[in-house]
Amino acid sequence: MRKMKLLVFVAALVVSLAGISFGQEMTGSIEGTTKDAQGNLVPGVTVTIQGISLGFTRTATTDDTGRFTVTQVPPGRYKLTSSATAGFAESVIPEIQVNLGAATAANFVLQAAGTSASVDIAASDVAAIDLTGNKIQTNITQRTADLLPKGVNFTSLLNTAPAVRAEPLSGGFQIDGASGSENTFIIDGQEVTNFRTGVLNLNNNIPFQFVQEVQVKSSGFEAEFGGATGGVINVVTRGGSNEWRGEGGLEFRPSELQGDPRPFLRLTNVAAIPALGQTALSTQELIPVKKDGGTDVFPHFSLGGPIIKNRAWFFGSYAPQILKTYRTIEYT
Repeated sequence: MRKMKLLVFVAALVVSLAGISFGQEMTGSIEGTTKDAQGNLVPGVTVTIQGISLGFTRTATTDDTGRFTVTQVPPGRYKLTSSATAGFAESVIPEIQVNLGAATAANFVLQAAGTSASVDIAASDVAAIDLTGNKIQTNITQRTADLLPKGVNFTSLLNTAPAVRAEPLSGGFQIDGASGSENTFIIDGQEVTNFRTGVLNLNNNIPFQFVQEVQVKSSGFEAEFGGATGGVINVVTRGGSNEWRGEGGLEFRPSELQGDPRPFLRLTNVAAIPALGQTALSTQELIPVKKDGGTDVFPHFSLGGPIIKNRAWFFGSYAPQILKTYRTIEYT
């Protein structure tokens, strides 16, 4: 009898700064209108977009038709404010959710000068239908991930997408029936798919503490993802904001709560002795397998805030994964 102790230590550190861009999709957009109480479009109104969950500030001005568009907006929650203009008061949309690769609608109804108005929008992680595109995709935001049962890494939530099915023997995850080797994995605009096997490497299966949003594209995706014949899994990591935010925690996975391994059949042959008139016998024996012992530990700590307010922000997270396995092997 031998005992084996396996200790695996995986750690990662993410620090994000604004202004860095890659070739793949990492953002969404905001589109909207400014109208008066009678429904007439109002041009020349300045709209300010300010991040709630991350550092981001941008302004846009409505055109002659009273419409505005803000592109390259990182996924997250935002507050929108329309400035006071001739004859109209300031108006505020307290919160909207911008999803990765989708256009979010934000429409203002301006009130007469001397009054103030707040446009109430119910917070929801269900993305509005984007009439400008024909792609089929599922967005899993950080808020959704916090509410659903999951493991410690982002791939444990991929099954929430309708087109995804976990298939460990066919490359990991099937999307629309394609094998896992036909998918493309992207993190912050950088493809991390294994160039030999086409699957996701273990060290790129990052913990949830780093993830802002996960997007699963199953069909109709853009030409920039043309190397995928299955699906596209696009991940955007978290960033800092104008407010100091931090969190810490500890998760553990004891072996006592894991399922028992399957037993296996062993074929036993008994040699024949012709002189005694015996014939060969073949029997099957069910051999139990002992469960591994040990407790996996997953501590995590993160901190983010402004470097220069409204200009530069940082976010750092430390999430080691300490896996301890005690295995008993019996030799016949």
